[in-house]
Amino acid sequence: MVTKHGSAFLVILAFAISSVVEAGRLRPLDIKTQYREILGDLAVGRTEEALASLIEFETVAVGDPSDAWRYIEGFWKLKLHVIRDLLEGQSPELLRPIVLLHHNAYFEYLRLERRYLAGHSRTMAAEMAEIYAERVGTREAKLFSGWILTSFGAHLWAPSAVRESSNLFYRAYLVDPGNEIAVIGLAAAYEKSGEYAKAIEYLSRALLIDPGSAELRLRLALCQLRMERETSRHTVSQLTALTGEGNPAWIRSIAYQESARLQIEAGREDLAEPTLREALEILPGDQQLSLQLATILDRQRRRSEATVVLAAIAIDEWERDSPRERYDIWEPSGVEKARARHLGGTEEGLVALEAGLTAAPVEAGGR
Repeated sequence: MVTKHGSAFLVILAFAISSVVEAGRLRPLDIKTQYREILGDLAVGRTEEALASLIEFETVAVGDPSDAWRYIEGFWKLKLHVIRDLLEGQSPELLRPIVLLHHNAYFEYLRLERRYLAGHSRTMAAEMAEIYAERVGTREAKLFSGWILTSFGAHLWAPSAVRESSNLFYRAYLVDPGNEIAVIGLAAAYEKSGEYAKAIEYLSRALLIDPGSAELRLRLALCQLRMERETSRHTVSQLTALTGEGNPAWIRSIAYQESARLQIEAGREDLAEPTLREALEILPGDQQLSLQLATILDRQRRRSEATVVLAAIAIDEWERDSPRERYDIWEPSGVEKARARHLGGTEEGLVALEAGLTAAPVEAGGR
């Protein structure tokens, strides 16, 4: 994911970085002064210039990427001093544009492959977003804070980073329990780790937010199946409902697969076969449904019938993601839509930021 500031920003950034003759360490007072200057650009609406200047400034301040980690914590503390001084006597709304600045810096650092600075920007934006929500206390502030945390969690979401992303989803949920992406992300993380009771808890909450979601109902039914010692009628009815018209094809496929599996495990292949034949009439050539039916037929030594079923598998079914693969790889959706919704609303914050910069000289935070 790359920041969406357009070619104008890239030109500004290229000029800013090309103007750096040599990366070196900056004194604390220099860091505070330059950071305030960047916030000054931000306060008067020079957003792209502020972002480009921030990238240049931080790149110089931490120096060589190989040992940037040694300076990040102290650098964060110095900037925190500046923000603390700005908040004296000013509305905490001034935090909102600063949070967005560092949120956007995170994605730009990823593009530039500056890992430690990207992590620093994410930590800074996430922590300030939580402070912003707490200090402002409005519904809008909590929605914004939750979105910032969810934006990071969604970007990090991957099999190798479930813990890190789910931590951000949980923080987003604490700020805004109605944040659907965060709630579903938590459910997906718990399901992936085999903690089905917790997955059911968060899926149930997600369904209160989006009761019409077939995917959420499917995930809830499958988690319940894994939890139940004996399959309940309620779970079976949930699966049956998901095979109906109006549900996405991949969801109908899995619902049929699970229904047939339950029948087979109960020793009722006589029921599983018509279930699978019905499914293949609706979803002709479905790979997994065909394999299930062919297995039943093969066990019954009806091998010519099994061969016919396998031959009917659509060629492209072997090349594209199967319904099971789609189920197993949950992808956060709606992040960009949420991002666009929350990019605005900084007007009050910019006014407060400019007032804070005027009222608090750099010396107020120490040397």
